Amino acid sequence: MVDEAIQLLDKMIDKGITPNIVTYSSLLQGLCNFGRWKDAIDLINEMLDHKIYLDVITFNILVDAFCKEGKVKEAEGIVKIMMQRNISPNVVTYTALVDGYCLVGQIDKARKLFDSMPGLDYDVVIYSTMLHGLFGAHRWDDGLKLFKDMQFQQLIPNLVTYNTLLNGLCMNKQIVEAFSFLHVMEDKGVHPDITTYSILIHGLCKDGKLEIAQNLFSSLPSKGLQPSAQIYTTIIGSLCQKGLVEEAKCLLIEMEESGCVLDSVTFNVCIQGLLKRKLLDEAKTFLDEMYRRGFLLDSATVSLLLDRLQYEGRDSIPLETISKLLPKI
Repeated sequence: MVDEAIQLLDKMIDKGITPNIVTYSSLLQGLCNFGRWKDAIDLINEMLDHKIYLDVITFNILVDAFCKEGKVKEAEGIVKIMMQRNISPNVVTYTALVDGYCLVGQIDKARKLFDSMPGLDYDVVIYSTMLHGLFGAHRWDDGLKLFKDMQFQQLIPNLVTYNTLLNGLCMNKQIVEAFSFLHVMEDKGVHPDITTYSILIHGLCKDGKLEIAQNLFSSLPSKGLQPSAQIYTTIIGSLCQKGLVEEAKCLLIEMEESGCVLDSVTFNVCIQGLLKRKLLDEAKTFLDEMYRRGFLLDSATVSLLLDRLQYEGRDSIPLETISKLLPKI
């Protein structure tokens, strides 16, 4: 598709039609989306050759694309070129850089840039991005301070911000704090979505609070929400880890009947839970069903299987059964 667009661009130029900045920017975005960095840089040079004025939006496409790939040095280089051409970075530019630094684990550098953004108004997006980075680095106390600072700056958190906050708290096992913010967002008129509840249910299950997670799961239809495959998988996996195999099987049936697609992820999660409980016979039943459906094992499941076989003996689950579920090389 991108190659066709490049050919069309070449034809336009051959016919004496000079593409405008919008056309070039759209093609640049496509090249970046496919990781075709050399072609993207070549296109920038072509734009310069045709005296096309590169604006901040065009440069931001490159900065954002490089940052999403973890290529922050390259992104910094683009920002330097911008400034050499007297094009001032805007809040979108800095948001991309903050996100890039967080992605490669340079949280302090991200925070320093966030705190020193020159002469620009902060928005909800850059706050949410910095929040995500802090929570991902397990600096949840700094995350909470930043969230409070955001409100002090009279910026109104949106659904994405609250979901970022709840996810960060749950990741750091601050479940009670997460639920307190759930009530805050509801009081502020921000309606939780299925992602919100997926975050909370996953956090509860990870914290060993399966019963509370099940109650929250059961309440979703009354809130007008349909459980997602991810939520079903989380609950089913936790049931398997608790050894509640029949309940897990019933929920698998319900999941399929509700229209959610059962895939290899769900089965791998189930088998991992059963193996952790040393329920090899039950795990073998799921392995057989995986084979019947044409699913494959992931590396985490294979590792657990091999570990269990060392203790239980190779006859417990035949290697032939496992080999049938491995990707073909």
